[in-house]
Amino acid sequence: MATRSTRFRISRRRFLQGAGSGLVLAAGGGIGRPLQAAAAEGATYQLENGFVSLSGAYGKLTRFGCDPSGAGKYEPTAFGSVFLGATDFFDAGFNNGVTWKASDTTLSLAGIQLPSALNLQQRQQNSPVPLSSGHTLGQSFTATMYRFSRVGGEFPTWNSQNSAVTMTLYAGTPASGLTEIASREVNPLQDNGWAYLDVPDQPAGAYYLEISHLSGTPGWWSQLGTATVDVGGSAYGDRQVLAGRTMTLDVTGFNVDGTASWDLKLTGPNLAMTYDIQWNNAQRSDPGLTLNTSWRRDGYSVEAADGVLFNRFYGDTGDYMPAEQLKRRDAWTNPVSGSTTVTAGGSGPYDLKITGDEPVLDGAMTGTSMALTLNSGSADAQATIARSVAVQVRPQSDVLPDVFPVFVASDAQRAAQLSTFYWERALSFRFTGHAMDWADWNGRILDWTGTAGSQAQADSLLNTKLNSDGYVWSWTDSPNWPFPDPALFDARHFTSNAMYVLGTWRYYSWTGDAQFLTTMLPRARRAMNFYLDSLGGSTGVVTIASPDHSGRDGALASNYWDVTSFGHQDAYLNAYFYGALEAMAQLEDHVGDKARAGELRALRLRVRSRYNELFFNDAAGRYVQAIDADGVVHDYGSTYVNLEAASFGLPTEAQAARIFDWLDNGHTEVQEAVVMIESGGLAPKIAAGHSLGQSFTADAEFTSVAARFPTYGARGAAFTMTLYQGLPGAAPVKIIEQQFSDWTDGQIAHVDVPKQSPGVYYLEVSQVTGTLAWWSSATPVAGAKAYTDGTLAPDAATRFIVALGDHVEGPADIYSKWVFAPRSTTRRNSYWFFLSHLTTPWGDEVQDGGAILYTSGFDVMARARYRSADDAWARMTAILDRWSEPDHICGGAPLFRGESTVGSAAGSSVGTDIPFPESGLAPASFLYAFIGVEAEPDALVVTPNLPVTLATAGVRNLHYRGQQLDVMVTRDSVTITGKGLKIKRRYKAGRTVRVLAAEL
Repeated sequence: MATRSTRFRISRRRFLQGAGSGLVLAAGGGIGRPLQAAAAEGATYQLENGFVSLSGAYGKLTRFGCDPSGAGKYEPTAFGSVFLGATDFFDAGFNNGVTWKASDTTLSLAGIQLPSALNLQQRQQNSPVPLSSGHTLGQSFTATMYRFSRVGGEFPTWNSQNSAVTMTLYAGTPASGLTEIASREVNPLQDNGWAYLDVPDQPAGAYYLEISHLSGTPGWWSQLGTATVDVGGSAYGDRQVLAGRTMTLDVTGFNVDGTASWDLKLTGPNLAMTYDIQWNNAQRSDPGLTLNTSWRRDGYSVEAADGVLFNRFYGDTGDYMPAEQLKRRDAWTNPVSGSTTVTAGGSGPYDLKITGDEPVLDGAMTGTSMALTLNSGSADAQATIARSVAVQVRPQSDVLPDVFPVFVASDAQRAAQLSTFYWERALSFRFTGHAMDWADWNGRILDWTGTAGSQAQADSLLNTKLNSDGYVWSWTDSPNWPFPDPALFDARHFTSNAMYVLGTWRYYSWTGDAQFLTTMLPRARRAMNFYLDSLGGSTGVVTIASPDHSGRDGALASNYWDVTSFGHQDAYLNAYFYGALEAMAQLEDHVGDKARAGELRALRLRVRSRYNELFFNDAAGRYVQAIDADGVVHDYGSTYVNLEAASFGLPTEAQAARIFDWLDNGHTEVQEAVVMIESGGLAPKIAAGHSLGQSFTADAEFTSVAARFPTYGARGAAFTMTLYQGLPGAAPVKIIEQQFSDWTDGQIAHVDVPKQSPGVYYLEVSQVTGTLAWWSSATPVAGAKAYTDGTLAPDAATRFIVALGDHVEGPADIYSKWVFAPRSTTRRNSYWFFLSHLTTPWGDEVQDGGAILYTSGFDVMARARYRSADDAWARMTAILDRWSEPDHICGGAPLFRGESTVGSAAGSSVGTDIPFPESGLAPASFLYAFIGVEAEPDALVVTPNLPVTLATAGVRNLHYRGQQLDVMVTRDSVTITGKGLKIKRRYKAGRTVRVLAAEL
């Protein structure tokens, strides 16, 4: 993988910690600029040769037209502007000193100045100064930056909605004399808001910002006493110095960091570009090039007619970014890098192939434009930067470099859909240093390819640490999941060990990397022993003993499904434990330890028996999710537990038949809130010896009551929650009382009750120890009152409270709701979450009735294993039909059918691309379910499983043990071809063809 790309990449860990919606890209962090004047004739230049037409002024290009035929019939300009750095400072006000020379084929620019932001900010404030009619307030300051273009302050209005001022900037000071530069009315002035004045670029020097009264009650926030920021001036009232005071101030400017030259040369369809930068002071990294092209952020079209000139971007090491994934978003989800080339694939008649030293394309979008950034070479800071890149105009082509796998089949249309679907999901988001929860999945998706992602998978395994007891860290840089706080909780994920073993087995099986195995085999053994010895796996079931992972309502998650309270005896974890046992046995077999392999396989038989005995819900016909430390079974109709377990072969044939009958014909189970009073930002603490309460009126029967209690970051609070029928002071009847302990922020406390009739009820919290509060609101709700110590509360009108009715049968929409994947769960989960989702509607949360695309990969594989190839192919074609709709099941919210994607304002119903690289499992399942290819430590194994509609199926550019192979299967043969290699084997239906590694 091109290492240069890592400067831009966002990790899944940062996304999970809340950084995922705040991508910071070079093209998106520009410095604000006023509108630019047209270039003077003497500043313009141009260069063209029939293939490419360039023109520009002041050190940038303002036209980049292309004609792949070389006839000079240029298509709409590929780029409206191209310049060095991230911000357009290329006008007469900043870069009028640029010189240029041109010939028929060359253009040389020199003296290009490169800026960086340098602001002067005084934001401290403890004293507002009122401004009355006929008077002025001001602040002088000294600008030391090269230029500034905006100045402002923070102004109170004492709640007035009609205050207004005139803001004026002068050169000089009241003492030295003033020359007006610019002025504007600020009307209305926002109370305690910042207001700004944009001005033409101003050089370093002394200035004076003044406001005069227009209407209302304006003022200026200031710091009375010593301010920590020296603005190089004084505060003024009526142009007289106000001693000991500094007004708030914000001056937006920039310095000149360096000077650049830029040379361009046309040779046929090739544009060669070199640029050199000399930094003035500190060493800096290469700012790269910005290339602005047209774009339509909204909608779903990626056609040139709708302003989208490039519909995909790809690199020669396997990175791929479809334009569909960028629609309705502000920034690229991940950059596209290459070893020597990256390509912008055209929606029109041309592609642009960019060549350089590890080139990287990234981008940020507005409604009508995309700002691409192009970097190459080292990301290290240097005193002098020298870069060479070339752009080749090529006729538009659908052919990708050989590093990209290609699915083939007798149904060419479906095969083409599968290939593109795979490139879009498997190759558009590969983060480095991933969590171990992804190790097996990334292996399934990437290990059989020659893309950079395969090596990234190996690097992640090699760089992940183990604790002394064999626990495998969740991330390469942490033993814990990013949340909750590991200082307060045991935030480990216990599936990491199984994924580590499976990832090791899979990577070695495909690559035969002996050095990798030498390093990893002792680690994999330790990881397996952690299950066998520390978690009781030798008994046939892994049991998590950690109190934070008890599996009870509100407990921490123990696996990838990271807000659901999996724990104790976790069916998801134990399915992967079962899979890891065979992987470990194969590795032991491979290195000659037959006895150990036999022990592991014997245990695997016991695990399967225990799993089906313990986790299969015979009444519902499916596997449950977990059994908690109290022996309580938690079953919310988890499709992913059932499908992933089935993909490993855990259910018997009879159990599998019942699982698929439930999936294909079952109904959802929904639950409605009889009462729901949400919090309004208040959180009064409950003092020891006191109580808080909330009355409510239920107009229907209910079976549980819940409330949410913050702890201000502390842990360990204990309390009693009591539900009464009736109100305080009127002899209420106690219905139930329950104690809670070790409480912390975000959790929901609930009590289950026999079905209660409509009426008036009162929930009280008392006997509190530690820090505990109750989310409350100042907004009244009919039939509900907040209480303190049994009397009406003085500090709140209501408190967070929910009363729920029974589960009832919902629609049979397990598949029809989202189409591309089944619902993640089919029964409303109200309390079995570490984080609260009570106020989130059913289906608006991925982990509660929503859907994640990766599940479909296991769905297809499980159906192929237990049902038939035809059944699996019907599911695959339904997914492909949904994918073929204009959004390609990706991009920002809403998707084409109105789905809300994770992180969107409308909810988090579905996960289909970022931050879900595991989505690549859906198209990758074609390799496993139908072509039937798998790698083992000693052989390439092919078990064809063709549906009746496919006479042939195969894959090109599959990588095995350093060779690039094509694999084709028919109904009676398997053919493997490569450089100087052709192996053809006959087989009988349902039988496996094993080709030993030594034969290939």
